[in-house]
Amino acid sequence: MLFRRTQTSQSESALLQRAAEWNQHRSLESLDDQTLWRITGQHGVDFATALLFDRFQKSPEHKGFIERIDRLRKSDLPPREKIPAKVIVVPGALYLERPDMGGDGKIVRRVAESLSYETDLIPLASFGSVTKNASLIRAWFKEHSKDKVILVSLSKGGSDLRTALESNETIGLFDNVLAWINVCGPLNGSRMADWVMANGVRTLFCRTKFYVQSRDFRFITELCHDLNSPSSAPFSLKPSMRIINVIGFPLARHMTTRFSRFCHRSLARWGPNDGTTALSDVCQWPGEIYPVWGADHYFRPENVASNLIMALFDYLAEDASLFCRASRREMAPALA
Repeated sequence: MLFRRTQTSQSESALLQRAAEWNQHRSLESLDDQTLWRITGQHGVDFATALLFDRFQKSPEHKGFIERIDRLRKSDLPPREKIPAKVIVVPGALYLERPDMGGDGKIVRRVAESLSYETDLIPLASFGSVTKNASLIRAWFKEHSKDKVILVSLSKGGSDLRTALESNETIGLFDNVLAWINVCGPLNGSRMADWVMANGVRTLFCRTKFYVQSRDFRFITELCHDLNSPSSAPFSLKPSMRIINVIGFPLARHMTTRFSRFCHRSLARWGPNDGTTALSDVCQWPGEIYPVWGADHYFRPENVASNLIMALFDYLAEDASLFCRASRREMAPALA
């Protein structure tokens, strides 16, 4: 679920220039939910998206990281020595039924393997609820505690992983995770789930469809974004775990399918979104954030996705402390 970057058209350049020169809300911190909702109502969702993108680019907190990834994407230098760790994919929803959507992480694994990383995928339920998949993630880690790992979650896999990490059963369970790359994951849930639940007819239709297909309707209810949902709470990560969030910033014209255009249009009443995730949520996420202009929630084209993933792995390999953590051998206790 990632990356659709097109050449920036003349009209897009003009929109970005207008956002850059807008003399209101000059800081990223000033763009909260209500402010972006109001700007969207007054100037349209495309302008609100361009404004938020511009403020991310200029934010003192994120500017250096964004510029570093941009340089790595353009670099002709060979990749750095890989971190001694495995790359583990946390797949997105429908990764079995719709591999064409990119949720199976094949592109991630192909890039990682080209850098000589071993890779694996945590076998989640393709249409499983957040709590069910969080349980499967914890079970997988109980069986794979020896190897240092870099996690790459895709779309809903990010919500599943967040829930697994926040469980009371996880003390010490994820100590072997060096870094987490969250790709378009709706860490605070999705307002599309709220949209389903806001109307009795829609809710009944979806419940019936899920029942006929023998699917768990918690797939919808546990992704809700409203204040009663656990996902709406602020997300904090333990200091020892590195997180990089990659998120698309699309205009309406960038949406690649009829369904994604419908989702983007439905969520636009609340402000900028990628067709699933409210971009205002991203401002509150922990860790480093890389916004991708013109990218919606789906993994295309492959060459752009591959280039960005390569840069992210190279960026992590530059971190000497991360490299040392992965290389350190823990001594077994001496026998009496």
